[in-house]
Amino acid sequence: MDDDTRLQSLLVDLVTNSHRFTRLASSFGSEDHPRPWVRALALLDDHGELRISEFAHIDRCSQPSATALLQKLADRGYVARRPDPDDARAVRVSITDPGRDWLTVARGEIAGALAPHFADLEPEQLERLTQGLAELRSIVKSSALA
Repeated sequence: MDDDTRLQSLLVDLVTNSHRFTRLASSFGSEDHPRPWVRALALLDDHGELRISEFAHIDRCSQPSATALLQKLADRGYVARRPDPDDARAVRVSITDPGRDWLTVARGEIAGALAPHFADLEPEQLERLTQGLAELRSIVKSSALA
């Protein structure tokens, strides 16, 4: 196997396993913290204020689906909506402090449910995994901005 083929194969495994882990981890959340809400608030927490069309593009959903989801979150005070100053027809959304608090609780629930599954790992092992994922995220994020 040449180096390019091996790299491709390893990246497929990495993406597949990280996606599977994320889906599995999010399944440990409670009914009080629906996965789409966690995903939406995490996206806004990560990207900052976005137009709904930008949110839909990043989340890989339709604009009507994004609008409905973000309206539910706005109705609960987790997302703030404001007119886009550059386009009166568009709306910009951002996570609010209550939204961040809600997201923190949801993530804490998931972490608490996962903890028993990681009990056999040394803290250093988990720290290395976390650092590796942070490094991967940084690589991809900086490449996307280039």
